[in-house]
Amino acid sequence: MPAAKDGKGSISKVGLDGKIINRDWVTGLNAPKGLGLYKNTLWVNNIDELVAIDIKTGTITQRVKIEGAKFLNDLTISKKGVIYTSDSDMKKVFQVKDGNVSTYLENFRRPNGVLAIGKDLYILDSGKLLKANSDKQLTTIAEGMLGSTDGIERVSATEFIVSSWGGAVYHVQTNGTVHQLLDTQALKINLADIGYDAKKRIIYVPTFNKHTVVAYELR
Repeated sequence: MPAAKDGKGSISKVGLDGKIINRDWVTGLNAPKGLGLYKNTLWVNNIDELVAIDIKTGTITQRVKIEGAKFLNDLTISKKGVIYTSDSDMKKVFQVKDGNVSTYLENFRRPNGVLAIGKDLYILDSGKLLKANSDKQLTTIAEGMLGSTDGIERVSATEFIVSSWGGAVYHVQTNGTVHQLLDTQALKINLADIGYDAKKRIIYVPTFNKHTVVAYELR
C-alpha cells in the first residue's frame, strides 16, 4: 500500500546491466518513496519521516520525524546538504537544514517531484513545473502535462525530463515548451519517479505496478 505503516517496504540494489544485486538491501520500511544521496548517506522518505542509510553498510543510521507529515513523496538534496521533501497530502514542501525541520513552501495543489539546483528549487505540482528562488518566490516554468506529474531530472541548463504517474514522460524546456516523449496510458503502465545517468544519457523509469524498471536512451 502507498501509505501503509506495515514495515513491508524495502530498497533493492540493481546493477546498470539490469541484474538484481540485492533485492532486500534495506528492509523494514513503510512504503519508501523519494531517494536522495548526499556524501555516503542515502536519504529516503518513509511516509512521515526521513530515514538515513549508510550506503557502505546498508544500515539505517538516523530517522528524522516530520511533524504533521502525512504522505512524503519526493525529496532532493542541495549541494550544501539541505533536504527538501514534498508532502502530497499536506500540499507542502518541508525543509530539513542542520537537523531542523520547517515548512519551506505550502498551499500547492498536490506537489510531488522536487529538484534543488543552485539557489533554486523546482517543484512539480499537478501538471505544472514551478521554480522557487532563494526568496521563495514561485514562477511557472511549464504547464499542460498530465496532472499526476511525478519525477523530475535535469538534462541540461535549459532542459528537464518529467514523468507522470498517469503514464507519460515529457521533455520540458525552461522557455515553457513541453514535448511528450512517451505515452503508456493505453497500456495502463504507471510511471513513477525517475533517475538519470548524465554521462550515458539514460533515463531509468520504474513502471510501478508492472514491477519493472525500463531504461531509455536520450538522443
